[in-house]
Amino acid sequence: MDESLDDRLTALERMLGIDECSDVKTADFDVDGLMEKMKIVGLDRVMKIPLAKLKSLRSLNNKPETRSLSERLSTIEFCENLIRQRAEMLKEFEERMQVVLQTDKISIAAEQEAQLEALELDIQKGLDEWKRYTLELEEFKMEYFSIVASLQERVEEFDKMVGEVLRLMSTLGTRTNYSTE
Repeated sequence: MDESLDDRLTALERMLGIDECSDVKTADFDVDGLMEKMKIVGLDRVMKIPLAKLKSLRSLNNKPETRSLSERLSTIEFCENLIRQRAEMLKEFEERMQVVLQTDKISIAAEQEAQLEALELDIQKGLDEWKRYTLELEEFKMEYFSIVASLQERVEEFDKMVGEVLRLMSTLGTRTNYSTE
């Protein structure tokens, strides 16, 4: 029974990737193949480890198992929550990646771009119309102030003329008063 438990434990360790002495030899590890698969799946940006460091994994020494069965069990129990968290994070990452990579979402980008261009043209028309009205308003103000200035000049001229007439009338009126006496 101990051997059966040990075999099952070893198999579980291999699946979880925490086994120090697995059947996978370092010569079997294909770094280039792994990088190519990651690139195909779209995960080449996730792993930013330099290729030289990845190739150095081949130099790891495989040592025979020196830990007891209870130590190995406690290692698996200790790592279980961490492994579950990482599995959930990977699942969430893949779900989010699928949302980004869905072609129906990407295909509406062109449609939305056309809508944005139409809105931009509409806004540009509104801006041009506003500029035209602003220029017309400025011209109106200039004409208005010109007319007001012209009217002020005429009023001043009329004031001068009225003043002249009143002055003449007063001078004529004083002369006529002296001549009658």
